[in-house]
Amino acid sequence: MKTIKSNMRMVYALMLLLSLFTKRLQAQENTVIENGIPQVSEQKRCNFYVFTQDADHKVDFFGGTTLVRICIKSIFLKKKLYVIVAHNSAQVIKRIKAILAREDGLIGNLWLDSHGLYKQGYSSLHIGTDEYSYKNINDTAYTKVLATLAAYTDEQTRIGIGSCYGGATFNFPGSALAAPGRMNGDSLMMGLGSLFNRTTIYGSESWVMIKPGMFNDKFGLAGYPLGKRYRTTYWKPVWRRLGQWNQYSASTGIFEPVKTISIDSEGRINIRKRNYQDLSKGKKAVDKNLTRLEPVNPGVSVTDPQITLQSSTLLEQ
Repeated sequence: MKTIKSNMRMVYALMLLLSLFTKRLQAQENTVIENGIPQVSEQKRCNFYVFTQDADHKVDFFGGTTLVRICIKSIFLKKKLYVIVAHNSAQVIKRIKAILAREDGLIGNLWLDSHGLYKQGYSSLHIGTDEYSYKNINDTAYTKVLATLAAYTDEQTRIGIGSCYGGATFNFPGSALAAPGRMNGDSLMMGLGSLFNRTTIYGSESWVMIKPGMFNDKFGLAGYPLGKRYRTTYWKPVWRRLGQWNQYSASTGIFEPVKTISIDSEGRINIRKRNYQDLSKGKKAVDKNLTRLEPVNPGVSVTDPQITLQSSTLLEQ
């Protein structure tokens, strides 16, 4: 009898320790470090990966395999990482709101996989068929649906523009389609920040890679495309800024460069300790390609559809 009571006490003690340990883990999940001070968010955080198809609603091979990998990952990260295939902004916003209402949570990280169209001469972000750029991001009528997500964001929310050159600040060299001028990625980032006025926005100066290993919290988003067409002086500004990212804090109003961005296994956006070009292979690749860039052939239009870039079709050499 004494043995039974002793065993019951031991089981009870173990259950109590397990309960305390579980509560501690849950608290750690909702804890962020700000200026060295742990701060606990009372609401659950949900991470979202929004995948944009091309205009014809087709998914290319590499984009398709990436989408499959992300969907499988989200199954094992149930209620932490959600994948949404975008057709338009209204559909995406409706889906995100439904998930957050069900989970009684806020947006932790929102990654907007998109397409960058270098030939048009300005930074842009697509959510399905809807395009956002410096031209319309401050148009309240155009962005009113997108702005309704602001209620589900705060200072801890991070939003990543996943399109190539989405945060570019350099001067576009000009093409048959667009005159030379600033890419205005900073204006796009600031405009997006004004919609979600307490969040942090991230945008790239160069290419954004979608490939195996992009969720390993390393340099999975950095790299460059294959193809001879990218080895001309037309692409020089993009090559020079390989792996460079910018950050805009809507709560402080500060726009500044940051180290290369990465995504971890749960869809959280992080800043690396080093830039991609700080790596010997990264710097070597940039220097090598810059010295081998050929002049643009006057007989070839730089508006050829072949040079239209889509982030989900790029490969790293």
